[in-house]
Amino acid sequence: MKNRTLHNAFPIVAAAIGNRFGVKVRVGGDKAETDGQTIWLPAYEGDDPDYQDVAWGLLAHEAAHIRYSDFTLRFGHSVLRRRLCNAIEDVRIEHELAKDFPGTRLTIRTMIEKMIAKGDFVANSIDDHPANILYGFVLKYLRTKVLGQSALLPLVEQTEAALKATFPKGAVTRLKGLLSEVPEGLQSESDCLQLTDRILTMIEDEFEQQRQQNQAQPSADEENTPEPDDMEPDERLPNDIDENPSSESAGNDDSTPKNSDDEPATPSDRSTSNPQGEDEENAEIADPMGVLQTLLSAGDSDIELDVFESLKSALSLAAENVSELLMPSGLEPPMDERAGAFLLRKVQDESGKIRAALQGLVQSQTLNRSQHACRGRRLDGKRLHRLPLGETKLFQRKETKAAPNTAIHLLLDKSESMGYQVTDSQGQPMGSRMPIALEATLALALAFEGIPGVNPGVTAFPGHHDDSVFRLLEHGQRVNARTGAFSLAATGSTPMTEAIWFAAASLLRCREPRKVLMVITDGQPNESLSTLELLQRCRDSDIETVGVGLGLDVSHLFPIAITINDLSELRAQLFELSKSLLLAA
Repeated sequence: MKNRTLHNAFPIVAAAIGNRFGVKVRVGGDKAETDGQTIWLPAYEGDDPDYQDVAWGLLAHEAAHIRYSDFTLRFGHSVLRRRLCNAIEDVRIEHELAKDFPGTRLTIRTMIEKMIAKGDFVANSIDDHPANILYGFVLKYLRTKVLGQSALLPLVEQTEAALKATFPKGAVTRLKGLLSEVPEGLQSESDCLQLTDRILTMIEDEFEQQRQQNQAQPSADEENTPEPDDMEPDERLPNDIDENPSSESAGNDDSTPKNSDDEPATPSDRSTSNPQGEDEENAEIADPMGVLQTLLSAGDSDIELDVFESLKSALSLAAENVSELLMPSGLEPPMDERAGAFLLRKVQDESGKIRAALQGLVQSQTLNRSQHACRGRRLDGKRLHRLPLGETKLFQRKETKAAPNTAIHLLLDKSESMGYQVTDSQGQPMGSRMPIALEATLALALAFEGIPGVNPGVTAFPGHHDDSVFRLLEHGQRVNARTGAFSLAATGSTPMTEAIWFAAASLLRCREPRKVLMVITDGQPNESLSTLELLQRCRDSDIETVGVGLGLDVSHLFPIAITINDLSELRAQLFELSKSLLLAA
């Protein structure tokens, strides 16, 4: 791994951002996907800042979809209708997200600028499919006007020139009028779809007006055609006209009619027109209904790939740039309130004793430590004999040491082996480790909760599968409200690496400056090398790591480790370990 700390590690930062947005983010594998409920990002371990800028932009955009979009909306068979609505909806949701999270405006704008620089975001030209020109203009125009993505301005100007050369006159003006309703006039994705339908209806009307004008124009020209005797002499030879029928047609056919209220129309042959010319907005369509039919029958291949779909493809990396680690999802465990209440009553008395003992030890350390000073109210008689020797620090003062101010995360292994029956040192059956480990963990969490400056959290692994964990107690939650979560059965393997990712991310979100990760396990991790590497990264990030091996020596994984061979020692040894951790604060 190139980054030896966790503070900027892509999986942890991505999960933290998702948590801030209130959406589920899964980091792992080599695909970028969204299903409307969860966002998947590759577990990137490279050092390309452009990659992360793009990833954060995609994450913000997809979070906006999950928060604000209607995934049940149906668009019918029209590809253009769906794509136009999506372009408008993208702008609406990003605008809404920026209200709650103002920083996302810059995040997404940075992503757009990176894409423009790499050539992934380009202007549309008159050679594009009409549907692509319309879609491209709506997309870029709204992003510039509503979201302030000014880097798109040159692309908007070029695309607008193509729009004016392709669509009937008046369509662009009316289109901009309709787009002025974005975003304030849109409260939902359904509103976006209604606006899309109004845009398409308006464009059909404009093409119909163009068709009617084209049909009426020849008769008007015939009425104004002079009689042969009144015609001015033509300097051209008859053969000049006869030999160039296409030139005659180009000047007088339906593609270039005159209108008394308009400037002369541009030639219908776009290959000879100037795309940037001022007359383009007055261009008239030779076959308006044919262009309209082409527009409305557009397929997916006729319209450029959605920009965010392109990003998802770009983020799917080569295997050497993708970490094999998976940031597991934190699931709500099966809750058994009745069993939890019984367990609470069972451990409450012992937990109270542990809390009182720990609190007393912490207070005795944090309160009064004597030191000597030159001034004070309490004279230390034992130091008076030093006065002739020049000693001036004769007064005694009490030094107050800060409270622990520590976040402790207990990571409990609930793999299948935790359910196996075990015996004590005399060979007597003692049941399985799981119930006793849950009791001890709950008792410790209760004890920690009552000590000022200590913020406990508890996670059990694996969850339903190896790619998930159970959130028994999140940092900041009250233990009494979560006792029903401490009633788990032992199942699954030992995906310790993934569980440590999750626990470390939880600790990094805590405000306490001191952070401790305590792993309670009875088995070897599924991947020892990755576990060792990740634990080292935790320590490099100032997260202390402690191992508790149940019938297993885990000192090869944890520099601070204890082994508990007799379950009757579990509570007592966990207490001693916790005491040493808190007193070392």
